[in-house]
Amino acid sequence: MKTAIFFILNEYADWEGAYLASELNQSSDWEVKTASINSEVISIGGFKTIVDYHIPEIPAKIDLLVLIGGN
Repeated sequence: MKTAIFFILNEYADWEGAYLASELNQSSDWEVKTASINSEVISIGGFKTIVDYHIPEIPAKIDLLVLIGGN
């Protein structure tokens, strides 16, 4: 299984990763996870996300890193 990690920060644009994440999640070949510097981040749209990984916990082997960022 391949792993994609979406790195998000507070006030991230929730729509930026939506299309790619939904496409990857439709395939049984991909696992989509989130990472950040905080355990919970809030998007511009007000969505609260509890992330899967803090920076030191990100696995050494990942297949795709998506940098969403934030304001």
